[in-house]
Amino acid sequence: MCAASQAWAADAPDLGGLELEDLLQLKITTAARKPQSVRETPAAVFVITREDIERSGATSVPEALQMAPGVQVGRISSGTWAISLRGANGRFANKLQVLVDGRSVYTPLFSGTVWEDRDFVLADIERIEVVRGPGGALWGSNAMNGVVNIITRRPADTQGTLVSTGIGTEQKGWLAVRYGFQPGEDQSARIWGKRRVMDASDRPDGSAGYDGGHASSGGFNWDMRLSGGSTLSLSGGITAAHHGEELDLTRFLFGNAPVPGRIETRESHLMARYGGQTADGADYSLQTSYASSGFAIVNPVGPIDDERSTLDIDFQRREARGAGRHDIVWGLGYRHSRDDLNVQLIGGSIQPSRRTQTWTSVFVQDDISLLPERLNLVLGARVEGSSPGRTEIQPTARLMYTPEGPHSYWAALSRTTRQPSRALRDFGARIGPFPLPAPLAGGWLVRSTGQGDDMRSETASTVELGYRYRQGSFTFDAAAFATRYRRQAEYVVTFDGVVALPALTRVTDIEVRTTDDSRAYGFELAADYRYSADWSLHAAYTYTDSTALDRRFPTQLPLTSFFIYSADARHRLSLRSSWNLAPDWQLDAWLRSVSSVEPSGIGGYTDVDLRLAWQVRRDLELSLVGQNLLHARRAQYVADTLPSSSLAIERAAYLKAVWSF
Repeated sequence: MCAASQAWAADAPDLGGLELEDLLQLKITTAARKPQSVRETPAAVFVITREDIERSGATSVPEALQMAPGVQVGRISSGTWAISLRGANGRFANKLQVLVDGRSVYTPLFSGTVWEDRDFVLADIERIEVVRGPGGALWGSNAMNGVVNIITRRPADTQGTLVSTGIGTEQKGWLAVRYGFQPGEDQSARIWGKRRVMDASDRPDGSAGYDGGHASSGGFNWDMRLSGGSTLSLSGGITAAHHGEELDLTRFLFGNAPVPGRIETRESHLMARYGGQTADGADYSLQTSYASSGFAIVNPVGPIDDERSTLDIDFQRREARGAGRHDIVWGLGYRHSRDDLNVQLIGGSIQPSRRTQTWTSVFVQDDISLLPERLNLVLGARVEGSSPGRTEIQPTARLMYTPEGPHSYWAALSRTTRQPSRALRDFGARIGPFPLPAPLAGGWLVRSTGQGDDMRSETASTVELGYRYRQGSFTFDAAAFATRYRRQAEYVVTFDGVVALPALTRVTDIEVRTTDDSRAYGFELAADYRYSADWSLHAAYTYTDSTALDRRFPTQLPLTSFFIYSADARHRLSLRSSWNLAPDWQLDAWLRSVSSVEPSGIGGYTDVDLRLAWQVRRDLELSLVGQNLLHARRAQYVADTLPSSSLAIERAAYLKAVWSF
């Protein structure tokens, strides 16, 4: 997979305080890899602005993503999340492409995102563009169910000093500092750093868990405008996080106590982007990035240690043809990823321990004006080859109709693919039995084999329909979809019984199966109403039925047999109110209602967050935020990929101060 974005921070507008009409005309870039208004985009898109993040009281990007329709968000522990679009959720959900300023941040180990490494100074995020539905024609493999692009502010808009600090019950404390300056003529830059400490969550019975931790991050951004109107952007960053991880092996082992461990993650990266315009008016950009990352799980049962280096190169060009009737975007991509793995979790390993993977791709998309400013046909495709793997073609066809008046309509038909992860392709288990560590008793025999290089990519065929309405201070957006997945692969873990060896031993089979009969369908609604200049309301509703995905491998022995599944809530509702009480006071409320998460057994819940903010003076703001106020504690999601203990997310409060000068 190769990814870069036209969404360069230097082209981003200031989104603070935009009116509804301005938001509808806001130029987004992720859906078509070019600036395009929401109203004219033939895809299901949602924009979370900087003001939305601030007024929601969110302390992280995963929390903020709960505002968007079609996004499944479940908090597993203080530092881990399960996030997906349109179902198939999991800690390392493998059908979602996540970008930061156009740089892909997914890991080939699980084909998912390590959200522990995605830490930001939230005030420096310009917007988050959420594109629901297939994105493979432009963004490559793993953009099967959608793309999330986190776009940061340009350094020119973050000049001066900002200090953000706070203390709380769950977010024990944090400090973020950012300094923006001008290193030379036609140049702007910023440097930043952040440190935060998280409290441990509770178990469902109220006892303390082991998942407390801390994270540190920092980075820089540097924009330069060169001669001839071309631009150069340099950025880099480093993140390190450490938090506890509690393994619950009692689901398929003897024993009745959790096994404590810890998770350590790190990432450092550098990125450069050069862009400009040719004499004939064509836009072009060349983006390259290098990242070094580490993901380690340390516990008495067996370690997981992934050391990885990744090089991404992406070239893109946009040009008009046919007297302006054809708006063509095309590009080339190359990704090189090399890993060094030590995986021995509960008797299993990944072989070979070192592997180099490469992806090369070419894409083209033509936006054809059939009726000027009324009817557009979009045709596009991406051809991608990988090693190991096969060459895949990911086409899309989209139609956009924008008649005069408040209505607009769109439809799309797409085919996307997902590359097998290293874990699915190469996981195998050594033969036991072997003794279990204290406090567990007995032994364990594990049998497993992966499918190796012969494993083929998963595919999905999706049809989508969309409708938008705007009238005065009210906007409404609706999208519906139906997807069929083929060659969908997951781990299936089955307890086969107890055998009498020197000690009682459980026998566990771990295998990779595929199915050609998984389906998902649903619809998403979003509405905004600005009652007055001081009060606005925002609503989002999601219905997702991916039962066929969740239950395609039914267990045979209840309680002693299970499979590693994706778990999704069928219904999700978000209601937000933003009210300016007075020129210096803000009151914000956010209600979230989620149905039961099947098949994990997590019950449905409703919760409320409240935020009260006081602008003490021009350069100082104080705010008090309460989160999850309706429940003292409750579980939101059960860990899937790893047998982690179930933890409850607690009611929380924090006091925050932001000083800018």
